[in-house]
Amino acid sequence: GGGGGGGGGRRRDDEDADAALARALAEEETEAAARHHGDGGRAPSGRDATAADDEALARALQEEEDAGWAAAPAPPPAPGASFVPPSPVPVRSVPPGHCPGCERSTAWTGGISAMGRTWHPTCFTCAGCRRVIAEPSFATRDGVAYHKSCFRELFHPKCVVCDVFIPADRSGSVKFLTHPYWGDVFCPTHDDDGTRRCDGCDRLERRGTSENQFGELPDGRALCIECASTAVIDSASDAPPLYDDVCLFFESKDMPLLPQRPPLHLVPQEMLNDADDVEGWHRGRTARTRGLCMFQEHRIRTVERVPNVNGGRGFSNSSGFPGLGFSERVVTRTAGHTVNAVVVLYGLPLIAAGAILAHECTHAYIRLAGGYPRLEPKVEEGLCQLMALLWVENAALHGVSRERGGPSSGGGGKGGKVSAPAPASWEEANAAAMAGYVANQIRTDRSEIYGDGLRAALAAHNKHGLRAVFSHVRATGRLPPP
Repeated sequence: GGGGGGGGGRRRDDEDADAALARALAEEETEAAARHHGDGGRAPSGRDATAADDEALARALQEEEDAGWAAAPAPPPAPGASFVPPSPVPVRSVPPGHCPGCERSTAWTGGISAMGRTWHPTCFTCAGCRRVIAEPSFATRDGVAYHKSCFRELFHPKCVVCDVFIPADRSGSVKFLTHPYWGDVFCPTHDDDGTRRCDGCDRLERRGTSENQFGELPDGRALCIECASTAVIDSASDAPPLYDDVCLFFESKDMPLLPQRPPLHLVPQEMLNDADDVEGWHRGRTARTRGLCMFQEHRIRTVERVPNVNGGRGFSNSSGFPGLGFSERVVTRTAGHTVNAVVVLYGLPLIAAGAILAHECTHAYIRLAGGYPRLEPKVEEGLCQLMALLWVENAALHGVSRERGGPSSGGGGKGGKVSAPAPASWEEANAAAMAGYVANQIRTDRSEIYGDGLRAALAAHNKHGLRAVFSHVRATGRLPPP
C-alpha cells in the first residue's frame, strides 16, 4: 500500500508541475497575442483560470498562429520561370523545445524532427515556395529546406535548348556546358548536333517554340530575334546612318577620315573571304574575317649611286680615280595610300557591325592621315581594337543613331536613336546587352595580335590618353610605355 501511495505522490507532483508550466506558458502566449493583435488586452492571471483552461488556451493560441503561417501565400511566378524564391531565411537559434519557424513552444502541439530541430508541422516550410513541407524527404541548401521539386526547379541545371532538366549519367554526375558570357546551360550534345548558333551573339537556338526560332540569312547564317531586330543588311539604307555615327565618333576624337570617307560596302562572307585572300592582311588569323579595309600603297622607287672604295687595286667603272668606284641601289619609299573601300559582313546586329566598322575605319585613318610608318600588325591591330572598344562603350552610354547625320559621341539624341541609359524598353535593353557582349569579346580575345595588341593599346590609352597614343605611334611606330 505504501509503495502505491508513493507512486501517487509522484504523479501528483508531476501534475502540479505540468499545471504550473501550462499557466506560465498561457500567460506568455496570451501577452504575445495581445501585443501582436494590438487589442491592448491583458493576459489572464494563472490565479483566475484552472490548469485545464490554461492548457486549452495555449493550444488555441498555438493553433491560430500555426494556421496563420500555413495560410501565408506563395510568391507569384516570375516571367520565364516557375517562380523566383525569396531570399532564404536561415534557421533561427531558439531554446530547446521551441520551434525555429515561429519561436514558440512545441510542448502542447507536438512537432516533427528535421535538420536537428523540432518544428511545428505547419512551420516547416519550403524556402522556395513558402509552403509546408509535408513529404518525409526534402532537400537542403545553405541551411534551409526545400521541396525536392522546388529544389530541382531552382538549382538543377536545365538545358536552354531542349528545356528539360539535364539527366545524370551512370555515375550520377550531371554534365553540361555553359556559355562563357550569357551563362546559358545546355546539354553537351548540342555543341555538335547541328543546333544553330546566332551569328551575332553566339546564343543557341531554343527548340519547341516559334517565338524563339532563328531567322536565316541567304548565305546560311542564322540570327536570333534580338540580333535580327537590329541587323544591318543593306548598303544603301542600313549602312549610311551607322557609318555617320562611327565617323562622327572619330571626329569627336580629333581623328577625321580625310580628305573624304572611303565607300562602305556590306558583302556576304564568301566575297569577304575572297577579298581577304587577295589582300593577305589577315594571314595566320584563326577567327573568321568580318571586315576589311581595302587600300593601295603608292611606292616610289629611286636609284641611288653610292661611292665604293676599291682598296686602291685599280680603276672601277669610269670614274678616273684609282681605287674609287660607285655602286647603284634601288630605294623604295611609300608616297601615300588610297583607301578604296571599307568592307563589312552584312547581316550583323547593329553594335557588332559598328564595332567592326570602327576597327576598319582605324586602318583607313592611319593610311589617310599620313605620316605613319609601316606598323607591326600587333601595334596596328591593337589600335584598331582600341577604337572599336571605345566606340562600343560610347554606344552603350549614348546609343547609336539610326538616321542620317544623327549624333554620335555623347549627349542627347532625337528620334531614331537607340539610347542606352536606363533601359526602359525591349529594344534598349537588347542594345545594352549586345554592347556588353561585343565589348567582352574584344576585351577577352586571346590571340596575340588582336587580344594582346588591344590590351597593350588600352593600357597606354588609360595612362596617356588617345591623342598622345596615336601621336607617339606616328612618331616612333611603337606604343608609348604603359
